[in-house]
Amino acid sequence: MQCDLPFNVKNLIIKSGLENLKSYPDIKRNYHSLQGLCVNLLAFKEGSLLWKMFLITNPNKKSGLFWFLPHDNENSAFNAAVYAVKRYGGGFLSIYNKGRRYNMGQDPNRNFANSRRRICLQQKAPSFGYTNLVFSIINYYKSPSYPYLALHNNTDKGGISILKSNKKTKSFPAYPIKQVKQGIGLADEDSIVYTAGSQPEPPKAKIASLINAGLNVKYEYVTPQNNDCSMSNYTVLGLGSENYYNIETQHGKTLTQIKMLNRLVNLIQKGE
Repeated sequence: MQCDLPFNVKNLIIKSGLENLKSYPDIKRNYHSLQGLCVNLLAFKEGSLLWKMFLITNPNKKSGLFWFLPHDNENSAFNAAVYAVKRYGGGFLSIYNKGRRYNMGQDPNRNFANSRRRICLQQKAPSFGYTNLVFSIINYYKSPSYPYLALHNNTDKGGISILKSNKKTKSFPAYPIKQVKQGIGLADEDSIVYTAGSQPEPPKAKIASLINAGLNVKYEYVTPQNNDCSMSNYTVLGLGSENYYNIETQHGKTLTQIKMLNRLVNLIQKGE
């Protein structure tokens, strides 16, 4: 099996191959589904933080969709990513942190800034190396016309809900509120596709396409003043791109996340 790796990643690989990595919980849980894929564990250090990440790609279809998974306690997201790579090709990059959400107090999804200085309260230290490595890997595998993609899991009726909006986010439910409150499948308040942009209001056509596909949508209005150094914020502010989606579901709702993923990928592949 020929596994293609970016030049700047080759010397960061500390373990390679499914058999050598099968003892890790995420790999063990998806062992049979990962057959035929390229499975690598890479590591690098920036300041006081040691980062480890799984890089998993499809050698039969190297370019295409590519997903980022920042939190190691979100198992359904990892399961859905394996499904996506098997079906659609491309790959994903997933933080490995022994099942913990934070790496020595640093949220991996509040660590994006292409700067030599700390620019967000959520950052413990500058993250120039982390940011550039993650996005260099994404851009190596991602088709240029495809969006930046992320997968997350959340808690039942927690802080992330399609029923909640604030100054930074606006909610666009795809289902009647009564159905959303029943908490079933794609209508659940915790089943959300996030998108982001630099304008107070989102593109109407994009929101309409997602809603028509049966996907609850949250739009994040990103400005330099409200930057939280998340992937979505960096994509808008650092890359000047509003071509970003994040699929959120409750922990344990792998099948729901896969259904949402299939619907979103269908829109992406149709160019909507």
